[in-house]
Amino acid sequence: MSMTISDIAKLSGVAKSTVSRYFNGGSISDKTKKKIEKVVQETDFHPNTIASRLKSKKNYLIGVIVDELSTRSVGILIDSMQQELNKHGYQLFILSNRETENQEDKTRSLQLLADQNVDAIVFGSSQVTREQIQFLTNLKIPVLILGQKNSVFPYRKIDDYKGGYLMGQYISTLKPQRPLFLSMPLYDLAAGTERLNGFVEGAASIKSKVIECGYNPESVYQHKEEIVSYKPDVVVCASDYLILGLLHIIKELDLSFPEDVRIAGFGNYDFSNKYALDLTSIDFDYPTLGINTARAVINLLAENEKDMLDENDYNTRLIERNSTANSTK
Repeated sequence: MSMTISDIAKLSGVAKSTVSRYFNGGSISDKTKKKIEKVVQETDFHPNTIASRLKSKKNYLIGVIVDELSTRSVGILIDSMQQELNKHGYQLFILSNRETENQEDKTRSLQLLADQNVDAIVFGSSQVTREQIQFLTNLKIPVLILGQKNSVFPYRKIDDYKGGYLMGQYISTLKPQRPLFLSMPLYDLAAGTERLNGFVEGAASIKSKVIECGYNPESVYQHKEEIVSYKPDVVVCASDYLILGLLHIIKELDLSFPEDVRIAGFGNYDFSNKYALDLTSIDFDYPTLGINTARAVINLLAENEKDMLDENDYNTRLIERNSTANSTK
């Protein structure tokens, strides 16, 4: 005899929707879960996932585009998104644009996602163009922008301005003579412009030199001559990842930190913590941002107001360590 979800619901003494949540990884009580598990084991029931998806006209796929997959922040973000989406039966279909500045390539990636019949798209990019907004609008599926503010679609991002402001306030207490800020590309309105503007506002009592770099250590090293000629006593990198390029320059000059130059960054990378380089850094709560992003997507897909999920706040904090705090000048 062929069993259905309705049969499992009757034998378990629960609603059909509860059984559906059970198979899709949704939230149900432990008591109810045990009742359903008992019936499933006794009947050796296996749900026809493909048939149920065809019936519901859902693929349970969430398309995600990001510029870079190898960074710590994106890895943590994607992992926490996937864990939260798994609870509701969804999987991620991920594409990386590998830091391309070609907006046509990113639009083609959006088309590729749409061709996979994803149920929603999370678009994470350093830039969101008018053409991309128009393309996403025409898709007629839920869209969420990740990492950038947007007036057309809902978005989720860390507070880059606040992070920059906290760092600026901290650096100003050190009273540096020649502070230097190595920014990420300023076309990136969040990690580039907002982070820099927050720093400038927080460090209003001091005047800092700004050098616009890229997203990787090599982009810092390319500015070696300008950095060396400025002779900074404190350097703030817009990402801990950029610090690696700065350290290469310091090593070539046979200098050391914090004795010769004090360094701080953003992201609280593993190599910057107290077990490695011991660098002062701004810590962003990427795990909670990932959870909030996943819940926002689920909410966009929800049919009823009662299915809406709560979102938690995420924090931005300064991790102060000895390498920046100790002044030798």
